[in-house]
Amino acid sequence: MKKFIYSIYTKLAAVILFIICIAMGTLILTDGFTDFFNEKDYYIYGFENSFLESGHINTILNSVENSVYSTYANFSEDGSPQGKKESVNGMTFDEYLQKRLDNLSYADKINYFVSINDKVYTNCGAANADELRNSLIYKYGLKESNGYTERYTSGHRHGADYLEYIAELNKTDAITVCVSIKDAYARECEELWKAQEELFRTVFIKTFIFFILALLLLIYLICVSGKAADGSLKNIWVDSVWTEIHFVIAVIAGVGAVSVCVILLDEIQGGNLPLYIVRIGTVFSAAVGSAAVLTSLLSIIRKIKCRRFVETSIAFRTVRWAWQIFVRLVKWTCRNIRNFKSVMSEVLSGKTGVILISMLFIYTAVIGFCGILTPESSFFLFAGIVLFAFAAFVVAYRAKDIDEINKGAEEIRKGNLQYKIGELKSGDIKKIAENINEIGDGLEKSVSEKLRAERLKTELITNVSHDLKTPLTSIISYTELLSNMEELPEEAKDYIWIIAKKSERLKNLTQDLFEVSKVQSGNEILVFEKLDAATLINQALGEHDNEIKKSELVFRVKTAKDLFISADGRKMSRVLGNLIDNALKYAMKNTRVFISAYEKDNEVIMEIKNTSEYPMDFDAEEITGRFVRGDKSRTDGGSGLGLAIAKSYTEACGGRFDIVIDGDLFKAVIRFDKVM
Repeated sequence: MKKFIYSIYTKLAAVILFIICIAMGTLILTDGFTDFFNEKDYYIYGFENSFLESGHINTILNSVENSVYSTYANFSEDGSPQGKKESVNGMTFDEYLQKRLDNLSYADKINYFVSINDKVYTNCGAANADELRNSLIYKYGLKESNGYTERYTSGHRHGADYLEYIAELNKTDAITVCVSIKDAYARECEELWKAQEELFRTVFIKTFIFFILALLLLIYLICVSGKAADGSLKNIWVDSVWTEIHFVIAVIAGVGAVSVCVILLDEIQGGNLPLYIVRIGTVFSAAVGSAAVLTSLLSIIRKIKCRRFVETSIAFRTVRWAWQIFVRLVKWTCRNIRNFKSVMSEVLSGKTGVILISMLFIYTAVIGFCGILTPESSFFLFAGIVLFAFAAFVVAYRAKDIDEINKGAEEIRKGNLQYKIGELKSGDIKKIAENINEIGDGLEKSVSEKLRAERLKTELITNVSHDLKTPLTSIISYTELLSNMEELPEEAKDYIWIIAKKSERLKNLTQDLFEVSKVQSGNEILVFEKLDAATLINQALGEHDNEIKKSELVFRVKTAKDLFISADGRKMSRVLGNLIDNALKYAMKNTRVFISAYEKDNEVIMEIKNTSEYPMDFDAEEITGRFVRGDKSRTDGGSGLGLAIAKSYTEACGGRFDIVIDGDLFKAVIRFDKVM
């Protein structure tokens, strides 16, 4: 299942389906828009909850009152009482109002009755307003001369109350306005409103489904983009493009596709293009735009997952570079301001510093003087050049001494302690050279003495260990002879048993000490071979099987396969045996001992962890020293050389041996380079 989800073919199919969903959603919108605007009076439906709230009907019902209000507004612009203004554009009040009523957009769809102070305006010959209130849709309004107003409607939304606005302009006129929509047109509008509502709902649902599918595919692509089935992160060639370019492409593609679709739909609304061209154009724009946006978006997502977003961003790299320069500049400034006084004091206190600064001052003054006189004669230009060349030679000659000191310090750093810096000309720099030579002599003497002491110590331990073998062997042999004698007192047998036990311990101690000294002196012969870490651990556990079964410990072993190292098999068996021995002796009873082998950063790592039974009041370096026990109160058992031998053998085989102590947790870690 995981391979299918992260398969390149599944991702490619998801991309294609995403583009198809966007294109199909756009096609449905285009067809719906075309059908909507091809309807007669396409603006009937305005997303209202019901036909009673139709904005189109509201506009028609308010058109007559709006005309009356506009007439009053135009004839009262100077603030005089209504009817006092003689004319507007050469027309009287009655003429102006009648013209506006005659020019109504839907004059043939409505019947109206307007009465202003008994002056009647109507298009249907109605004697009063009540004759129009029998229609399906009507609006009736009354404003009396005392300012009282009332209103009746057929239940439809009537919108703005223009009679209230008129009352603010004229408080004395009695006005009656009644408007009704012809029943045939009212039924036609209601049917068209319902048809357009159904069309919009169908288009919305279909488009919503396709865009939801596209959104789900986009979420899937974002989750799996840049990932393989094994969990690894991968980039493709397009991810090397600058991040800002992807942003620009996404914005241009998205805005461009929307703009093309809007332009094409506007053209078809005006009847300038055939339908099939608009459909092809909008679908193609949506497909190309979505493909470009998706490509750039997924590339940005992959960069974020692979932590290459900043690396491939011009802006972020520029800001990071500028910040680094700024930080360095601030540090350099602070450091130099703080050290300027001491540096100048040291320079001026030395003979070389005084000479160089004096020369710089004199040469600057002389060359400046020559520059002033150069227009007088070209001789001074030549003199200035000669003086500058001479000053450069002197500085370079002095700088040669610094180069010699650098060379000497570099040789000593590399370990050539016998290297000596030659005689120098400058007194101050000569003193530095003498000090460096003396440091080299001191280091050489110290290293020689340390090496000699270490060699003597190793030889002493080796010789003593070797010399102890012969008398120790005799003691063990005679002890065995005594233990085989009959008719010995029980007390004597106890003494013989103690002697045998202590002799065996002394023999093991001598042997361990001899092995440590031998490997640390470099006299041990190692046979390197390709070893499997899991096999080494299992063999060591097998050798200690009886002790493990008798112990009150539970061993948990987890080893990976094919972890090969290059080492001496006998030595590494001894290392793992000592570590298991250490766990058996010092681990808290009824706890678990964890042994593992795994690979990390091309290294094979073997770990043995246990919970200590005794307080570990020592550090990691101390416990790997000679004759150091985990429990200092113990005087029997081991020799105290187990971890020292393990560390020496591991390092002799080319590995690293570390001890980690965390509270009561004791962990031994062995590291080797992995061998293929």
